[in-house]
Amino acid sequence: MNVKFIIITLLLTQTFYAQVKIQEDHLTIGYQKAKKASQFIGAETNVRTKSKKIVQYNIKVRIEMMNNKKQFFDPNKFSLIDNKEKVRLRPLDATYTNFTDKWHFNKLIKTKPKFKSLEDMYKPDVKDTFLDYKFDNITNVTLPIKFDAYNDFKLSFKKSKFEIHECYFEPKKLRKRNINLYFPVLKTTKKATLYYGKTKIKDIKFK
Repeated sequence: MNVKFIIITLLLTQTFYAQVKIQEDHLTIGYQKAKKASQFIGAETNVRTKSKKIVQYNIKVRIEMMNNKKQFFDPNKFSLIDNKEKVRLRPLDATYTNFTDKWHFNKLIKTKPKFKSLEDMYKPDVKDTFLDYKFDNITNVTLPIKFDAYNDFKLSFKKSKFEIHECYFEPKKLRKRNINLYFPVLKTTKKATLYYGKTKIKDIKFK
C-alpha cells in the first residue's frame, strides 16, 4: 500500500511540475492552471473588460531560470492562439507573485502620450517582442486599454479624461516566480494554445 502511494505521488508531482525548456532564454516554464479572472477592483487584474462577448482568463505558469540567478524575464513573448478564430492574443495584464505578495509588470504604451501623467509609460527603447513571432494564417491581436489621464492620487475638479493605448510590458529581473497572465478570450472559445515565442507550452480547455 505504501509503495503504491509513493508511486502515485511521484507521478502527480512530475505532472504538476512538467516544464518546458526555453534554451535561448535559459529558463523553464511550467503550466499550472487556468481560471476566469475576477473583475472586482483590486482582486486580480488591474484591467477591466466590459464587453459581453469577452471573458478574461488568468493563466498561471511557473518560470525558473536555469542558472538559478536573476535575469531579465520578458512576458511579451507569451501569447494565446485561438486556432478556430485564427487569432493570436497578447495578455492585457501580467503579474509575478510569491506566497503572500503580487506585483504587476509595468505597462508600456506604444505612442507618445498627450498627458504628462502617462509619460513614464512611454519607453520606445524597450522592444515589444510580441511582434517578433508570426504564425501562418494567424492574425496578431492587441486590445487597446483606456487610461485615466489624471493622477488617481491627486484631487482634481477637472473632468476625468482618458487616453487609449496599445500596451506591452517592461521586462523584469526574476529568478523563480509564479506568473499570472490575463488574456481576453471570446466566450465562445472552448480551447486555445499557450505559447512562449514559437514554443508551445500547453493546450488549454476553457470551461
